[in-house]
Amino acid sequence: MPWKKILRYFLLLILVLGIITVFLANRNLKQIYGGLTEEVDPGQFVPYEGPICIEHVHVLSPDGQRFLPNRTVCLEGGKIVAIDSVLEYETGTAVEDGTGKYLIPALTDAHVHLWQSPNDLLLYLANGITHIRELVGAPHHLTLREEIKAGRLGPQMYVASPRLGTFGTMEGWFMNWSQEFNNVKDAADAAQHVLYLKEQGYDGIKAYSHLSRECYEAISRTADSLGMDMVGHIPWSIEIDDLWTSHQSDIAHLEEIMNALRREFDKQDESDDPSQLLAYIDQRSQEMIPHMLQKDISLTTTLWLVESFYRQKFELDAVLKEVELAYVNPGIAEWDEMIPMGLGWLPSVNRYKLPEGLSEEDLAGRRTFWQTYAEACRVILKNMAAGGVVILAGTDASLPVTVPGFSLHQELVSMQAVGMSPAEVLQTATLNPAIRLRRNAGKISPGFQADLLLLNQNPLEDIRHTQSIEAVFLGGKMLDRKLLDDMLAAVKAANDRSRTIDISEFE
Repeated sequence: MPWKKILRYFLLLILVLGIITVFLANRNLKQIYGGLTEEVDPGQFVPYEGPICIEHVHVLSPDGQRFLPNRTVCLEGGKIVAIDSVLEYETGTAVEDGTGKYLIPALTDAHVHLWQSPNDLLLYLANGITHIRELVGAPHHLTLREEIKAGRLGPQMYVASPRLGTFGTMEGWFMNWSQEFNNVKDAADAAQHVLYLKEQGYDGIKAYSHLSRECYEAISRTADSLGMDMVGHIPWSIEIDDLWTSHQSDIAHLEEIMNALRREFDKQDESDDPSQLLAYIDQRSQEMIPHMLQKDISLTTTLWLVESFYRQKFELDAVLKEVELAYVNPGIAEWDEMIPMGLGWLPSVNRYKLPEGLSEEDLAGRRTFWQTYAEACRVILKNMAAGGVVILAGTDASLPVTVPGFSLHQELVSMQAVGMSPAEVLQTATLNPAIRLRRNAGKISPGFQADLLLLNQNPLEDIRHTQSIEAVFLGGKMLDRKLLDDMLAAVKAANDRSRTIDISEFE
């Protein structure tokens, strides 16, 4: 065979292998973000729609501090239309008996990641969450947001932009392909990206850790000029005090403040004494409060996730048995190792697992580090909440091991354990995010949006009682307990049919 023909066949073979490799890589990338899991049809779940009055129910007062007993609340046209001790109903109004039950505003999770897992929308509703803030947005999230506005069953969505970061050319290409980062190289490029993202319809701009100071400042200026929120991380290129001259309106994690203060501490003191670090963070976080109030910067928590880091490294099997693993998109939990990154929940691929072969001394050091890490975040939350900073409850779902929907209730329990009262905690998931996200909700008062939860137990006695859900009202539509259970069962069944790894040992 002539050598030219051999060369052509060889090049054709290389091309075919390249195409196959790219196809498999893209397919596996879709899988680890949950895009290959069977999708549940939300249209099969039909809530009651029409005028409805909830009788003889305890209603959370507008200030969120107490329950008003034996009230009747009427809903119509997606709004709360009347609240009183005695009301007369028009013919055709449905009546729900609220005797012995508690009516509160529905919940918001202010930090979630849908990735490519639309079934999670049903998990949020089943857990009483009628609004979510997606903090790594993508075009398909914008589509879901509009479908929900048009009638698809799901929580209302605030969609922040894809993450913006500053990388070299090749790294930027990889980060864009694998994690949908927008790589911004300089101030002009950063400003242009913000303009483009505004045109695409994103609700806010997500700043990430990997941003140069020049790009961070340009994003801040441009977002402010367009009336867009700038939310997210505190880039490694800036100091805490640089926040006060920026237009960033929300810090997306407690640990963003903790890590920034730890960088400060490391520059000033080489001590590795955890107590000295905690004392520094305690003092500096209190010093930040007047600036946070003056600039009206809110703080999103993700505390339970931070507290889980230690356990994921040292007690992973126990944690996986405690969380609602069956409802997690199996593609996200399993992760295919063909792609050298992923979300990974299970022991062999867990994103946060310790490297193998550590000495006892190394293990002891890491135990201390991660315990201190969580305690520092608790210190910051305690100080910020006491100082009047606007706190938003958020979970970072679906990072391991924050199960969409379920994890918000765990987050509220962690916040209560820090010392916040149940009323203070409840406000972080109701009124605070409603005001922040410019929604006419979060309060039970005539004229407000009828996004409500009917509970069997009093959450002002113990925040755990937010889990005692009897019914969810989504824009006045009633999803009763049976419908909520049907939604959960459908998601679990779809996950089971899509699963490639047996998780029965964790059930």
